[in-house]
Amino acid sequence: MIELFWVGGPLFMLPLMISSVLVVTVAIERHRRFRRASVDYEWFLTEIRGAIQSDGIPAGIEVAEQIPGPIAAAWSAGLRSHRYPLAVLREKMDSVSIAEVQRLEKYLPLVGVIAQVAPLIGILGTVWGMIGSFEGVAGGLSSGAGIDGELLAQGIGQALVTTASGLAVAIPATLLHHWLSHRVDRFIAELDRSRSDLVEILSARSPRKKTGKPVQDREASVA
Repeated sequence: MIELFWVGGPLFMLPLMISSVLVVTVAIERHRRFRRASVDYEWFLTEIRGAIQSDGIPAGIEVAEQIPGPIAAAWSAGLRSHRYPLAVLREKMDSVSIAEVQRLEKYLPLVGVIAQVAPLIGILGTVWGMIGSFEGVAGGLSSGAGIDGELLAQGIGQALVTTASGLAVAIPATLLHHWLSHRVDRFIAELDRSRSDLVEILSARSPRKKTGKPVQDREASVA
């Protein structure tokens, strides 16, 4: 491995090595982050609905705050805004959802850049190596000394090593980028579903006014 590093040249191999370390680090960190953020949505919905039906909105808030992740955070924000009109409730949930999605998308642009730039670095190393080879061939022919086989082999070797290294970094980075994007899309879909389910649960409990003021408790309105 060290020999290949020097064959490819530090100018090209060092950025590729740093990029590979970043890809592995991001993969490990995001896997742990997504695992902590994930929740069985059907189980979560059953728990929330049961708590609300048994002990009211405060019980639902307590359940949501005990569970980590973006889904529970969005539910907590929505339940805390249950006295307000649906437009305000959706706005509160959307605000939390956007912030949570931004946290989930952390490092996603970095991985995308590595996936695009790594093969370009490899191609640049290939071109650089071939230029060195042709310069050696041209110099030997012009001086009458013949083709310098060692210089030619070094140039071709650099070209092949940098190309392979660039692809070796770009392929895992591309796969990681697609995996991260897919996981984020799943969270977004669950957040959208959360808003609809929460509105359905709250609508089933009591009618809501369309004004911009908080809706008072039914008991207070009767009094």
